[in-house]
Amino acid sequence: MDKSRSFPEYSSCGELESENRANAYSFNGPNATPPSDPELKRRKRIAAYNMFTTERKLKSTMRERLKWIKNKFTDVRYSF
Repeated sequence: MDKSRSFPEYSSCGELESENRANAYSFNGPNATPPSDPELKRRKRIAAYNMFTTERKLKSTMRERLKWIKNKFTDVRYSF
């Protein structure tokens, strides 16, 4: 079977050609191993902490707003 016209970099069996395989990009990121730089690891760890903090604040705010709305509807319902 001939190579696909729309995707010439793929062979007919669906695998990458040997010259493109070295430059392939996996779903988990580039194939190169990340450097073991402690400063980079610290920055990633701090970024993760900041993300968790932001997520916690957002959930707390949403919880407070929903509680406020619930209380307002309850007040309106039983105010008569």
